[in-house]
Amino acid sequence: MVNVDAAVFSQSQRMGIGIVIRNHLGVVLAAKRRYVNQEVNPELAEAMAMRCALEFAEEAGFQSIVVASDCETLVTKVKNVAMDRSQIGAITFDIKRGASKFVSCLFTNINRSCNEAAHVLARSSEHDCGSCWFNVVPDVIRTIICNEQSLIE
Repeated sequence: MVNVDAAVFSQSQRMGIGIVIRNHLGVVLAAKRRYVNQEVNPELAEAMAMRCALEFAEEAGFQSIVVASDCETLVTKVKNVAMDRSQIGAITFDIKRGASKFVSCLFTNINRSCNEAAHVLARSSEHDCGSCWFNVVPDVIRTIICNEQSLIE
């Protein structure tokens, strides 16, 4: 599962991206956060974050993924076979093209409460030009991950 979220920081005119990749048991395999020096609307920020998540998953060598976002409109646009002619159309095209590089890539809309780790990473990225973790849980989301793991067990 690739959880992805974006945050918009109006004051600093930046947006943040948070990505958490887990296996089927909920164990964190990789995570990433970064900011982009650009203020955008929330849907565009979510689309840019999803495109970044696909690139990160591909670079990390994952072949079969499920991308989970709490932005229902974006997930709908990405799953639609018709060309997206909205403001984010070019990015949804990039996302669809990126998805085709995987053996399997599915998109799902999840409740915001189920996307908390990615959300917190995105919110914590305002002053972090880029951090990646592999097989380690970032400190900023450790409590969230531990709480989620206790619910699974």
